[in-house]
Amino acid sequence: LDSLENGHMIIDTNFIITYWNRWLSINTQINKEDAIGKSLKELYPELNYSVLLRKIKTALQLGTPSFYDANSSTKFIPINRNKVTTSSLKLMQQQVTITPYIVEQSRVMISIYDISELYETKLSLQKEVESVKHLNRVLEFDQDVIDKNIMIMKSSPSGIITSVSSRFCQFFEYEKEFLIGKKASILKSGKIPESIYKGMWSKLNNKHIWAGEIENRDANGQDKWVQSRITPILGDNGDIIEFNAVYQDITNEKLLQQLYITDPLTKLYNRAYFDGLMSDISKHQRKADTDFILAITDIDHFKSINDNYGHQVGDEVLKKSAQIMKNSLRIKDVVARWGGEEFVIMLNRATIEEATNIIEKLRVKIEQTTIQDSIKITCSFGLTKYILGEDTHNTFKRVDDALYEAKNSGRNRSVIK
Repeated sequence: LDSLENGHMIIDTNFIITYWNRWLSINTQINKEDAIGKSLKELYPELNYSVLLRKIKTALQLGTPSFYDANSSTKFIPINRNKVTTSSLKLMQQQVTITPYIVEQSRVMISIYDISELYETKLSLQKEVESVKHLNRVLEFDQDVIDKNIMIMKSSPSGIITSVSSRFCQFFEYEKEFLIGKKASILKSGKIPESIYKGMWSKLNNKHIWAGEIENRDANGQDKWVQSRITPILGDNGDIIEFNAVYQDITNEKLLQQLYITDPLTKLYNRAYFDGLMSDISKHQRKADTDFILAITDIDHFKSINDNYGHQVGDEVLKKSAQIMKNSLRIKDVVARWGGEEFVIMLNRATIEEATNIIEKLRVKIEQTTIQDSIKITCSFGLTKYILGEDTHNTFKRVDDALYEAKNSGRNRSVIK
């Protein structure tokens, strides 16, 4: 822990510090010897300890990490930034996780990650967006300036492009003459579900404005995200005579958002994203969202792979397993890295029989995989069906029990609970 480029401390429910790593000593200017044995309250009395205690107890009770605050605009403990920057951001922005450490002693590990640069990027993006909004208001009637600065596309009721602004052409890297007369679908990336387009056209054909985020593709095959606002223009008789679409580039915002919800090693969703998904399901209980099978899988004997072949091979096993899972599941399914060598899968609108078949095919594909020509890998799976109205903690308890049974009964198999 002393070698890591982030902060780690161990405290209990009385906030007594029993570990303080080198990163914290350097960045807080509080030596390990001066911290260990003291209460965190003595060092940082301004912290909201009622919230912190609640987060610690939640982590200990559930046996899973909790987050002190997912909002990057707040700090956990005040740490001055050492990096030279032109930004007015003087204090380090932090992401803080609270992980069970020794449950029977009510101890948790608090990990602090410096996300100041990400936060600065977010601030600059927000300023850029506000700047564009202001520009739109000021230049509303100046057509020449609008043409050069605003992405606008006009199309016929059947979706044929009739006019595009210079900024639109510049952004999507098409010549204006090439686009005129083409179907607007030429910009499709192929990654947006058809159901989104059906809903959009239904609203437009009913003479309502449609607004939403769309991922398009430019002339060079690069995917770009835009915030779209499409307005039906009506003739004197009330019929639609054209559609007027205004776009705003949100590609960088999407990349930043993706960074927050993606596991950096496997490129799957991370645990924070999946926790948010389950929280939303538990809170809203929409029927369409609660029809799913939950599966948890664990790479068998992963510690032995790390011990025998090294962590680089272990990382290769994780990445290859993640790729197989992503490619083997349906578009409507969700897979995330749960932590370590564990992955969690949500099989949407699937019966137990369908889910069993999907997982069995996935298990076989992994079993047939060889890493570096000689290393064989297998996975154990636990499955359960979400019961409408139940606490998701009960769902996870059931699926964890199923995975435990699969591992205890020989591994490389799936068990349903």
